[in-house]
Amino acid sequence: MSPRTTDHAPTPATPLGRREALRRLGVLAAGLAVGCTPLRIVLKTYPDGFDRDLDLGERVLRAFVTAVVPGVPADDPDLVRVFSDPYYPFARYRAFFASDLCRRAEERFGTEAFDRLTLEQRTAVIRDGLGADATTRKLYTGAVFLAQIATYGAIYDDARGQPLIGFEGRYRFRGFADLTYPDPERFLARSLSGDGNPT
Repeated sequence: MSPRTTDHAPTPATPLGRREALRRLGVLAAGLAVGCTPLRIVLKTYPDGFDRDLDLGERVLRAFVTAVVPGVPADDPDLVRVFSDPYYPFARYRAFFASDLCRRAEERFGTEAFDRLTLEQRTAVIRDGLGADATTRKLYTGAVFLAQIATYGAIYDDARGQPLIGFEGRYRFRGFADLTYPDPERFLARSLSGDGNPT
């Protein structure tokens, strides 16, 4: 009796089509992007309203700066200018950073309106970001330092200075009375007579 043969031989795996490969890569990337900050930035997997609506981003960033720089006036026209200044590399992450603040506010307090949270709530959201993954920590730490340097250093208005730290700003001539003593002769040595006695 000959061994029985099966009609069902294993079929070779069909090659993955280009469209299917792209679909699978897209799903994988989307899955990774949910938890991976660099991918979320590169793939722009945050609400595009933060790229389009500059007022929204500005409100969120103003709320951020007033939380990390105590006493700064919220209506200062240059308060968040540094975040969109092309001279600094942070400008390309501005929209993502604002969206991340709102996302963390939603997760922690049930509202994505970061700018409407109390100071204590905003501080808690910022602490969350500072305690997140390494890339997010760098982003938040950079934002804090940038806000503080721009504010305390008065980089956009050096003439005005910064009253929060007693920095008067650019030098201004205030008259000779501020440069001299009212009785400078008191600093001079006493005059002596020809025989060496004080006169």
